[in-house]
Parts: sequence; C-alpha cells; structure tokens
Amino acid sequence: MRDNAAAAQWHNAGLPNVPKPYEPMSTALDPNFVHACRESCGACCIAPSISSAIPGMPNGKPAGVRCAQLGGDLRCAIFGDPRRPACCSGLQPSESMCGDTRAYALAWLTQLEVDTQPERA
Repeated sequence: MRDNAAAAQWHNAGLPNVPKPYEPMSTALDPNFVHACRESCGACCIAPSISSAIPGMPNGKPAGVRCAQLGGDLRCAIFGDPRRPACCSGLQPSESMCGDTRAYALAWLTQLEVDTQPERA
C-alpha cells in the first residue's frame, strides 16, 4: 500500500464490491476498543504489496504473494521484531478491514491494493 491519502479516501468512501460488516455500536463508538487479529487469517500478509525489504524477501513482495515471514499458523514470524517493515506494523486490524471472515479481509485488502496503485500513463 503506497498512498495513505488514497487509502484513507477509499476507506472513507467504502468498498462497493464487498458488503460492509456489521459493527456493533458498543465497539464502534468505543475509542479504547482494539480489534485483534483473527486466528488462521494472514490476509494482511498476502494481499498487499510491500515495497520495503523483508527478511527472506529483500525486494519486498508483490500483491497476492504470501510473505516469507508468514508462518504455517498464519501468524507473522517477525511480529515485534525491528526488522519487520514499518508498513506492516502500521497496518492495524479493524472490523472494517477484517470483516467476519478471512475471505472478506482478502477481498477488502485486494481492492485497497488496486485502488491505491499509481495511475499508469
């Protein structure tokens, strides 16, 4: 994900091709609520492209390619490690991004990747 302004604009506009998940009022209005990663998901380690170096992937990774640091349990093997790219630690799970299923999260992140690509001449 290269363009935070485009990502924010896209996020605020909504995702037309994927239904919005139900967000209970109790968490939607609570500023202290933290959405935790879903077990056996890994969508954020597969769908987006990463342009910075990752251990095992010195040139980053293209969109749709599994990160070399994504373990068999679909958890980041370098979570909390200073070698983890800043874009990874900056991407925080949320109900709007993760939805209720892994398939939803993959679709949402894939569409975000498409929508934030630089325009081609």
